[in-house]
Amino acid sequence: MKTKLSVRRIPWFLTFAAIAVLAFSMNLPSLRAQAPAAAAPPQLPATAANMKGKTAGEFYKNVKVLKDVPAEDIHPAMEYITTALGVGCGYCHVPGKFDSDDRHDKNVARSMIKMTIALNANVFDGKRELSCYTCHRGQAKAAPTLVFPGETMPTGRTAAEIFPPLAVRDVMVIDPSLSPSKAPATVQTGPPTPRPTPTPVVLPSVDDVFNKYAQALGGDATIGKAKSLVEKGTVEMMVPPPPGPPGAPAAPPMMGTVPAEIDRKLPGMVLLSVELPGRPASMEGDNGTIGWTNTPLREKTGGELALQQEFAEFPAGLKFRESHQKVLVDAKDKVGDRDVYRVVGTRSDGSALDILYFDAQSGLLLRSYTTMQSVLGGYPEETYYEDYRDVSGLQVPFTMRFLSPEGDRTYKWSRVDANGPVEDSRFMMPPPPPPRPAAD
Repeated sequence: MKTKLSVRRIPWFLTFAAIAVLAFSMNLPSLRAQAPAAAAPPQLPATAANMKGKTAGEFYKNVKVLKDVPAEDIHPAMEYITTALGVGCGYCHVPGKFDSDDRHDKNVARSMIKMTIALNANVFDGKRELSCYTCHRGQAKAAPTLVFPGETMPTGRTAAEIFPPLAVRDVMVIDPSLSPSKAPATVQTGPPTPRPTPTPVVLPSVDDVFNKYAQALGGDATIGKAKSLVEKGTVEMMVPPPPGPPGAPAAPPMMGTVPAEIDRKLPGMVLLSVELPGRPASMEGDNGTIGWTNTPLREKTGGELALQQEFAEFPAGLKFRESHQKVLVDAKDKVGDRDVYRVVGTRSDGSALDILYFDAQSGLLLRSYTTMQSVLGGYPEETYYEDYRDVSGLQVPFTMRFLSPEGDRTYKWSRVDANGPVEDSRFMMPPPPPPRPAAD
C-alpha cells in the first residue's frame, strides 16, 4: 500500500541553513564516497527457530503485501500459489534472487493478493470465501469466460477493449454493505414446497467409534507396544526422467512405479524416501522437532509442517480427539461400497476442519481428509487405507492412496516391520551441500 507523504513547510531560516550546509559540503572530500558501503546483514537461514516471533516483513527481504503475517506462513502461502495457478516459483521470482522485483508477474501477484484480501475483508465479513483458486483453477491465466473441455482460454479482444469504457471508477473502494450477510432475506411467493422427513439415522458416539477402531487395530495393549513401523515397497506416481545432457530440453514426467519406503518412530518421527531414476532419492522427514524436505533442502513451516506432523502419527487418526476440537460423528456415509461413519473435528488452532471415515462393520479407518492451510488459501489431501494385514498383532494398511493437487500417489508395501531398530539419526535433516567452487 502506498503511503502519501504530506509536504510540510520548512521555516525560512532552516531553508537558508540547509543551503549553506549543502554549499559547504560540496567543497569537502566525500567521506561517504571514500568509505566502503555498509554491507547488508546476511539473510538468516529459513528455519523455524530463526523465524520464531518474527513477521514476514522482519525476516524476509522485500515483502510488501504479506509483511505482517508470521514469517513461518510465507512459504506455505507460496506453495499454495504454485498449486492454485499450476506454476513453479520461477513464474513470479528470479531464481536465486527471490527479493528481486524484476519480473512483472510478481507485481501482478501482489495486486491480486490485495484484491482478494480486500474482497474477503469487505464483502465476505472477513471470511476467506475467495482465494487464488476461485478463478485460476490450476491455470496461470484465469479464463474470462466459459471454456469448453479440451479448449483453451480465448485470446481475442475482450468486451472491455471493444466497447467504450464505462464510468466505473474507484473500483478498489469496496462497499461493505454488499456483504451477503447484510442482504435481505430471499422473498418466497406461495406456500413452501413440502419436503419429506428423512428417516433419522442412529449414530454411534465418538468414543464408541474410536474404541472400535482401537480394537480393530489389535487392541490397546498391541497399540501400546508399537514404537516404530518400517514400510517398504513401491509407489506409483509421476516420475521425472533421468537428467538429460546439458542444454537439452527437459522431458516431462510420466506415470511410473519406483521403490519407496516410509519409516515411522514415536514420538512424531517420520521419513519418506522415494528412489528416482538417475537422481538422488527424494526425501522428506521430521525428527519430532524439525520437519524438512530435500527437494530442495529446507525446513517446513506453518501449514506444511502441520500436515507432515499428521503424517508422522501411527496408527493414523488414533489421536484425532486429542488434536481436534468439537469432534463428533456427524453422518453415515459411503467409501466405495462400504458403509462408514464420518467423524469431523476442528483443528486445535481453528484453522480447518478434518474428516475421518471409519468402516461401520470392521471399525477400521478407510479414508481421511485434511488440508494444507496458508494465509491465502488451502488445498486438500485425501488418503485411502486399504488391504489391512496383520503385522505382529497390529493391523496395517498395505496399500495407501494419496490424492493431492501436487500429484496422486499409490503406495503398495511388500514388507512391513513393527518395532524393529530404527536409529533417531535417520530422521535428521541432511547437512547442506558444500558451496560450489568460485569460478576463475
